[in-house]
Amino acid sequence: MSHLGSLCLAWQVKDKHCLVIGGGEVALSRVQHLLYAQAKITIITGEGNIHPGIVKLNNEGKIFNFLQRNYQPNDLVMYETGTITETLDHQLISQFVHDQMIAIVCCCIDDYELSTKIYYQCKVKRLPVNIADKPPLCDFYFGSMFNQDNLQIMISTNGKSPRLLKIVKDTIARNFEGIDINKAVENLGKIRLGLRSKVIQDDDLASIEIRMKWIKDLTDMFTVGQWSQLDLKDENVSNILQWFPDFPPSNYTEFVASI
Repeated sequence: MSHLGSLCLAWQVKDKHCLVIGGGEVALSRVQHLLYAQAKITIITGEGNIHPGIVKLNNEGKIFNFLQRNYQPNDLVMYETGTITETLDHQLISQFVHDQMIAIVCCCIDDYELSTKIYYQCKVKRLPVNIADKPPLCDFYFGSMFNQDNLQIMISTNGKSPRLLKIVKDTIARNFEGIDINKAVENLGKIRLGLRSKVIQDDDLASIEIRMKWIKDLTDMFTVGQWSQLDLKDENVSNILQWFPDFPPSNYTEFVASI
């Protein structure tokens, strides 16, 4: 039996232009996802009714560019003032990517013919695009998200059952109810950073493997709830790292006392 699925990625769009076409409830959902990812959002609402939630976000200054008009083909390159040729100037390339390129396009309109045109216009421009409710015309999907700051879990059915997404998401939320998962992530992140910056600084394959194996085994010593109960300071992190390449006590009470 073949397994059909998508490549799930944590897409970095922070400070990059993202274009949302449409002004309804689906467009609002896309905007909320992009705001969480700290994108620079341009909305082309069309000339119809605009969802009050989108208007509110614009009034709060959270929308980079708010255009109350219909979509035009040159909107896909609206921020480009020139072209960039082959260059090794990293600063110039980074500036072009953040200031002139559109990272993704989200089309949320109920005009199938226009949506299809937008999809193929994006393909010509090599722009990743999501056409709402048209899975064959999507380079990526918006799954259901469970968020706790640093922790993000995405559930996807590859566009087949949006309702099931909510059920699975609610089940995950119930399992972690009362647990500050973000605190656990922060604590383990501090240890991982300290291990890399103070103990094993080399980036050769052998060093990377040692770091990954040690932090994996340390993480597995305790539950998510136990890691979330800690408030690690620099001194605590140093005390934990002093055990390397061995490990601190596996008994949680003894571990807490030792750090």
